[in-house]
Amino acid sequence: MASEDDAQKLKTVHRIQTAMAFGYSGMGAWCLLQPSSVIGLSLNPPYALVNRTTSLLMSCFGAQAMTCGLLLGTADMSQKSFTIFGLAMIPYVAFNFWFGLGPGRDVFTPLLWLDFVGNMVFGLGSLHCGRLLGKIGQSQEAKRSKD
Repeated sequence: MASEDDAQKLKTVHRIQTAMAFGYSGMGAWCLLQPSSVIGLSLNPPYALVNRTTSLLMSCFGAQAMTCGLLLGTADMSQKSFTIFGLAMIPYVAFNFWFGLGPGRDVFTPLLWLDFVGNMVFGLGSLHCGRLLGKIGQSQEAKRSKD
């Protein structure tokens, strides 16, 4: 039987996981269903080319994000999977810095920083969930060794 503290930690993990699932699915749906608006809002005019190819690519990106959201919303994630997912956000944050402050800074509008915030929330939220699940595992192990 899980302790009340472990139950609260598990609730927190599920809430964060659900929020991330909705975030991915919602933004993915926007990219999938309205690719031209995403292109127009996120890219500066010289780069905001809307044609069949760019719309297709943005829609594919959205479908992938929706798949990730669906997975996050339905999977029983472990400490390891949350930790790996959190660490997998590092290249996305690097992308944000490259195009926000680095050589690619003229490509995106300032809305890129909202993407940065989202990537940080996904990364840190995942790492936090992994840490909480690790604590639950330690608590259960300690209880088993007592018995």
